[in-house]
Amino acid sequence: MKSFILQPRDLLFFRDARPMSGSSEGAGATWPLPSVLHSALLSAFHERWPDGTEWESGHKHFAPREQTKFDKGVNTTMRFGGLHTIGPFPRLHGNGRKTASENALPSGIYLPTPADVVPQGIMQPVAPLGDHNLPAPLRYAVASSVPPSKENVYPWLSADAFRRYLAGDVVSGDTVSADALYVCEARPGVGIDPETHANRQSVFYQAEYLRLRPDVSLTFLAQAEAKKYGESSGVDLFEQFFADGDMQPLILGGQRGLATLREGAFADELDFPAPSESNRKIKWVLLTPALFNNGWRPDWVDEEGRVKLKELPDRAGYPTRKAWREAAKNAPPIAARLVAARMPKALAVSGWKLRVKDGTRPGGPKPTRLLVPAGAVYYFECQDEAAAASLVRQLHGKVKSQRLGEQGFGFGVCGTWDVLKVDVTQ
Repeated sequence: MKSFILQPRDLLFFRDARPMSGSSEGAGATWPLPSVLHSALLSAFHERWPDGTEWESGHKHFAPREQTKFDKGVNTTMRFGGLHTIGPFPRLHGNGRKTASENALPSGIYLPTPADVVPQGIMQPVAPLGDHNLPAPLRYAVASSVPPSKENVYPWLSADAFRRYLAGDVVSGDTVSADALYVCEARPGVGIDPETHANRQSVFYQAEYLRLRPDVSLTFLAQAEAKKYGESSGVDLFEQFFADGDMQPLILGGQRGLATLREGAFADELDFPAPSESNRKIKWVLLTPALFNNGWRPDWVDEEGRVKLKELPDRAGYPTRKAWREAAKNAPPIAARLVAARMPKALAVSGWKLRVKDGTRPGGPKPTRLLVPAGAVYYFECQDEAAAASLVRQLHGKVKSQRLGEQGFGFGVCGTWDVLKVDVTQ
């Protein structure tokens, strides 16, 4: 994947599903979800090539007539299906700067702070001392071995500090507040009549906007190959997108926030070392939110905690794709179990579905979905070192969200953990 930089021209607006009227302050200063970035790039591609290109197959989604009114894919072209994104993440440019507390703020990409980071320590799983009410299939609680503290743990962590975290170093003092990277600005507004485009009398609202610090931008990873059935087009859509200039405008978020898009060289900052193969206790830390059908539990973990992911065979060892698929089908699952989890409060997201032009479906609110937040940590016990190595190959630096994986949901990296020893004699 290539890395890209988004530099906003002014304020950005990323609204959640809460109302914006009267005394209700619409929260639009939240960090953008991966879907916001993915949709912005799709819109830019459609605007650049509205009538199709010679690099892709011209097609429309097909559905039987009796399913038409229920199939949300009808009347879509399914173009640009090769677009995959990861991010966005804040990135501090320059040589770094000092915060209000005189702490040095290093330059580079910043990532969500893992949920098991506490003041002066990292939490570890601990076996319950008696009866417990942990949700199935969890076997261990997650606890801290350091005394309680009033020291703050902030929501962002530099990529260098995140590497130290994966190595087991204490990183709470390195966490960075959101205010050091971006600020929230609240502004009043008036309602607009959609028919006359004039102000609606006595209709007011308040909204929050996101303003990045002057030396902060959004960065992300992406790839986009033009899809052509029956053959590989070999065309990089981003190369075509930047063919007439190194910087291109991009509409991002609500109220048509304008940003400039350019290619960067920061992909290696998200390339974290895999944990040692000699450790059979592996943890998986989410760097982006994930959407699972089972709520907080990944779909590739069954009700007993067993991992259902398989170690797929090497395609080069099979003469045909059919033979490889048969071998992959018969491959055993990885011998590992989910035994503990530590995660922040779930993210509730929604949106608004536009009215279909032909009038077959009216507009309305989208269903609310609960996302597992970035920073969530899953702890696995593996049967042996080979199983641990297989699990790391499946999870480390990969997207494992059951849904919306192409938009970058469920991107995580692996580390290791140890059982916390509790002295019950004290």
